Amino acid sequence: MLLFCDPFVPVIPVILPYIETGNRSLGNVLSSAEITQDRIFSNCLTLKKNSYLAFLGYHKGENVFTYPAYTKSAATDLLIQLRHIADYVIIDCTSHITADILSTVALEIADAVLRLGSCDLKGVSYFASQLPLLFERRFNPDRHIKILSNFRSSHPKAEIRECYGGTDFELPYVAELEEQYRTGRLLEVPATKEGRRFEDAMRAVLKEVFNE
Repeated sequence: MLLFCDPFVPVIPVILPYIETGNRSLGNVLSSAEITQDRIFSNCLTLKKNSYLAFLGYHKGENVFTYPAYTKSAATDLLIQLRHIADYVIIDCTSHITADILSTVALEIADAVLRLGSCDLKGVSYFASQLPLLFERRFNPDRHIKILSNFRSSHPKAEIRECYGGTDFELPYVAELEEQYRTGRLLEVPATKEGRRFEDAMRAVLKEVFNE
């Protein structure tokens, strides 16, 4: 299960731009009087070619005012239900950590958190502002896995890692993945040598997540 929290810039149109979403939306679930498994299933998106994946998020055109405000209790209920529904739940949190209740709750109860830092000044500035919040005990910072993302050989690795207080893994920049992102094909398997190196790097991260 992939859950996309961001109500400010919906991710579903980016990941699945060619899928007809209809009225299926995360907003329908969170605004329900009672969050049930049936309610969740009826708002998930699936792929014909892959029955192992399900997606839940806001769709194109929706924003923070599309649905009634929901409570922390509703967010918690949703995440508990997802634990029962899926073997694995991957949650893409919004960068506005304290402005989105679902992202906040997800960070509080996650078994592991992948903290991706970009290799530019905007990324460094963002974490300089947000890290003091993430170090609160409720976010369990000891469970955070720090990743340097979109790294190129020309980047000053030592200096950037120092700005982030060190990193555990590096995910390299891959031109093929950037092209897939631009054309709405992010779910396709990389075919280039660089793409396979990225997959190898991700496998190393997953081993850390699952303590293998």
